[in-house]
Amino acid sequence: MTQYNPKNIEETLKRMEKADELKSIHRSGTNIMSFFDDNDQEHELQKQQSAAEVKKDEYLKSVELLKKLIQEGGTKSDLTRILAVGLIIETTDFLNIPPDVKKTLKENMIWCNKQYEKYVDTTK
Repeated sequence: MTQYNPKNIEETLKRMEKADELKSIHRSGTNIMSFFDDNDQEHELQKQQSAAEVKKDEYLKSVELLKKLIQEGGTKSDLTRILAVGLIIETTDFLNIPPDVKKTLKENMIWCNKQYEKYVDTTK
């Protein structure tokens, strides 16, 4: 018959405690598929950020072109407004654009299109 050894009991208790700790770990976050899910989400976010930056750059180029046309033959109030529109575009986060800013931006871009047509027609 084996003799009672308190050291064996302590080791057994430690193993049991460790097993309880391991059971409490949330396993779904540790599997390999979660890595791919996170990677896909990050890739999608990067695509959205790139698209937002492209749109922002397009708007800024349009505003810059209109600004040059207005400087050549426009009014001071038109120039002030186009500078304000450019500032709105530069400071807007196109990825997380609030509805009120989106509405303001849309109204201003419509105004820009009308001004562009007006100034292009007068320079011909």
